[in-house]
Amino acid sequence: MTVSSREHLPINTEKLLPGARSAALLWQGAALLGGAALGAGQVYGGAAPFGLALVIGCPPAYCVAAALGTLAAGLAFQPALLGIKLGVAAVAAATVRRLVDGSTKAGVLAGCLTLTAAQVIQLLLVGDIQNFSQTVTVGCTALLAAGFGWAFAHFPAREPRGVCLWLAVATACLQRCAAGPLAPGLALAAGAGLCAAMAGTLEQTAVLSIALAAAITASGPALAFAALAVALGSLAAACLCPGERWRCAGVFAAGCTVGALAAPDAVRAVPLAVSAGVGMAAAMALPSGALRRVFPPPAPPVQAQGLSGAARKLSGVVDALSDIADTVNAVCQRQMPPKGECFDFVVEQVARTTCQSCTRRSRCWVRGYATAMDGLYHLKPVLESRGRVEVQDLPGQLSVCIHPADLCTAANHGYRLWRSRRQNRARAQMLRTALTEQYSALAGALAQLAGKLGQAGLPDPRRESRVAQLFAGLGLEALECSVTADLAGRLTASVTICRTHFTREEVAGLTEEMSRLCRRDMDLPEITHCRTVTMLTFGERPLFAAQFGAAAHAAAGQSVSGDALDQFCDTSGRAQMLLCDGMGTGRAAAVDGQMAAKLTAQLLRAGFAAESAARLVNVALGLKGAEQEAGATLDLLTVDLYTGRAGLFKAGAAPSFLVRGGVPRMLDGASLPMGVLDSLVGRSSTFALDAGDWVVLVSDGALADGSDWLMQQLQLCARLGHTPKQAAETVADAAARRAGEKRDDITVAVLALSRR
Repeated sequence: MTVSSREHLPINTEKLLPGARSAALLWQGAALLGGAALGAGQVYGGAAPFGLALVIGCPPAYCVAAALGTLAAGLAFQPALLGIKLGVAAVAAATVRRLVDGSTKAGVLAGCLTLTAAQVIQLLLVGDIQNFSQTVTVGCTALLAAGFGWAFAHFPAREPRGVCLWLAVATACLQRCAAGPLAPGLALAAGAGLCAAMAGTLEQTAVLSIALAAAITASGPALAFAALAVALGSLAAACLCPGERWRCAGVFAAGCTVGALAAPDAVRAVPLAVSAGVGMAAAMALPSGALRRVFPPPAPPVQAQGLSGAARKLSGVVDALSDIADTVNAVCQRQMPPKGECFDFVVEQVARTTCQSCTRRSRCWVRGYATAMDGLYHLKPVLESRGRVEVQDLPGQLSVCIHPADLCTAANHGYRLWRSRRQNRARAQMLRTALTEQYSALAGALAQLAGKLGQAGLPDPRRESRVAQLFAGLGLEALECSVTADLAGRLTASVTICRTHFTREEVAGLTEEMSRLCRRDMDLPEITHCRTVTMLTFGERPLFAAQFGAAAHAAAGQSVSGDALDQFCDTSGRAQMLLCDGMGTGRAAAVDGQMAAKLTAQLLRAGFAAESAARLVNVALGLKGAEQEAGATLDLLTVDLYTGRAGLFKAGAAPSFLVRGGVPRMLDGASLPMGVLDSLVGRSSTFALDAGDWVVLVSDGALADGSDWLMQQLQLCARLGHTPKQAAETVADAAARRAGEKRDDITVAVLALSRR
């Protein structure tokens, strides 16, 4: 059998696809009924575009059935001449699409040109040239049919915009089926709007309500007030109580009642009441599951998903680090008791090396056991004081020993081993404690970062697009661009571009333009250059501004100060001021102070909280001081420039001072320096600041004569209107004069808050 003969064999479609023929017949019937329903609809002015639009926009396989339905509806429900013209245009469009070209464009040309040609022929044959209104009606029908046909083809019903389009068309067509006080189109608009308010978003509700209101107004201008009332009720429900069924219904009813006040008279308000009530009852009867299928919850933006995923991963890392610290401690505590950590180790060493092979072993260790043990324990003070014993140091209890020199050698060797074991165990314990403390501190810090990531706001795509267009207009294509709002509503914009240098004037102009685009008062950006790219981070301008001042004097006879100070404002709108005082004076103290200040500042800039940063620095100082004493105090002030809330963390630092209204008061808290104990013992306090307030941090060298004179000096500086820099220099110079030759390291740091 040849291939050509196979092509003429009948194919049993029913065997290949069971039910395919029945489904095809059902779709043809649906197209016929759809053409009949849409062909009966009209809009203001008598235009009837929907049936012809269905023929133009439906798939070519169903256009003939839709044309037949449109022809029947036009003859039955439209004016005679207009119905005939519409029927002829629909048949022409279906014929062209079915036999020549199935595209929407071909249907538009065939249907609209046929409708226009029919109107021209009528004008020429009948001579009714003065009937301008009928010509306008036909022209509007052709234009609207072309537009709706294109929309039917490009907006399928499975998409949200397609659903909105079909609901609007159905609303307009159902107005022809009004029965008494019931307006079916208005009832459909009321039910759809309430469903969107209960299960959809505010944006979906707004678009749907406006589209349906326009459809009602176009199909029945007398119901324009009713369309306004239904749209008002839907939008009010979506704004005030989204997702709450009964409250949405109550607000919707109240909105419709308010909209009914626009009715020309009380009789006209009856169709609104009846139709809105029917639509509301139908919406309330729908189950929640059906509404969720129609209005699925929107997926969170990609960036938000990424932040949430990062927060979850960080939380997992936190749990793992905490478990490691707990496991290490538990294993070390449950292991076998340590051996050789008492003086018995030295006694056993002597007995094993010297007395084991001695001929008098049984006499000394059996009959004279107590005497031998007492004599050996008398060697402990000598060994601890001098590190070794000689023959002349042997007590009377050991005078019977026949190998005194060997006994002394064994005792000295055993003592050295014992001391070495104790040192190794102490060092191992210290390292283990530092390790577990570091795990715990890092876990706490990461937990805080995870919390911040989990609370990060959602991105703003519209502002991101504007910002990207701004940089593109400047010839700087944005490699990355994000605009997010935190839980407090504050915007942060981050832009990454190719490495570029900006002048101060350019940065100021760029900030002004960013403020205009984002409609927020943005602050100057933080600019970071990294290899081939430049990152700009804009934040909202805080309510307060921080002014810093500092002054320092080294200890008498020293060229460097053991105090270390850092003052800065980070990208999160916080002012940070930290003061570290290394133990002692000179270079050794300066190393400890600078190390503590540098590490703390780096951790704070990375987003760590004060206590977590201090715990990590405490571990670093503890490890550094394993062989020699090391430590540093920490005074850390953090001020939220958006709210004025301040936090003060102290670890062994000198008292601080708050100056408010020209009156100083002391801020103190008992604590221990960093690097002294295995775990940090600090103290935190919080308080509120306002414009004009000062916070003063000092090292202990400034308080050599107490704090009363310093508070008086601060009060005088405040009354004289000194700047923070002038106040710090005045206090530091006065402290240096009062200390004289006994001067310790002196550092005074001042933070003044002012409104922008």
